[in-house]
Amino acid sequence: MFKVIGLLWFMLLSAFTEQALANMNNSGKVLFILSADKHGYYLPEVVEPYQHIINNGYSVEFASPDGRPGRPVAYKLLSKQAQADYKIMRKNSNIDLPTPLKSIQPKDYIAFYVPGGAGPMFDLAGHPEMARLSLAFLAQDKIISAVCHGPAAFVDIKNADGNYLVSGLKVTAKSNAEEGRWARQNYAFLLQDKLQAQGAQFTYTSPGEPYVIHDNGVLTGQNPKSALPTAIVLIKLLQKDRS
Repeated sequence: MFKVIGLLWFMLLSAFTEQALANMNNSGKVLFILSADKHGYYLPEVVEPYQHIINNGYSVEFASPDGRPGRPVAYKLLSKQAQADYKIMRKNSNIDLPTPLKSIQPKDYIAFYVPGGAGPMFDLAGHPEMARLSLAFLAQDKIISAVCHGPAAFVDIKNADGNYLVSGLKVTAKSNAEEGRWARQNYAFLLQDKLQAQGAQFTYTSPGEPYVIHDNGVLTGQNPKSALPTAIVLIKLLQKDRS
């Protein structure tokens, strides 16, 4: 009898899992764009947003400029739960074998998200594929999102009319007040300065406090504390579009 009950329970669990996976696939896919630069991407800005998006029935695919996996930074800052989630993520996703950006077709995704870390300041800023994808996603009324130094992916992009993508938009990113000596000595620019120079209405809050802003399809978060709040807003926007 116990074997029968166990078998029935296994069948029910399998059916539930298959249905959950089906629902996940039906909800749509969010593209995570990672830096492949040696300076790395900030892992806490990947794990929590990934988990929130997955938990809400969406799937995630990872991409990088040339398909290299890049360097995750700040693993030790993850909570025990986040470390466990990261282990599962590595097993169930392509984070260690990202898709090259040139292979990405916007029609296959409902939004994209760029986590920060120092890396995006070196290999995503001014990257031609970021221009192609950002403009195409927005043209298809899809959300483009980024956190902390992730919005570096949006600099130097111009629309067909010759204006900068961020011109006139309310955006946020790592503020000047949050940048340290290393950043000022090694970055080609400070992100707040660059976005403002290209016409963005740069908004922000106190250093280290979460802050998220959405304007015409461009969703940005200020710092690491803003990563999960950005994912929460992204899901709300996606659910609103589906309702």
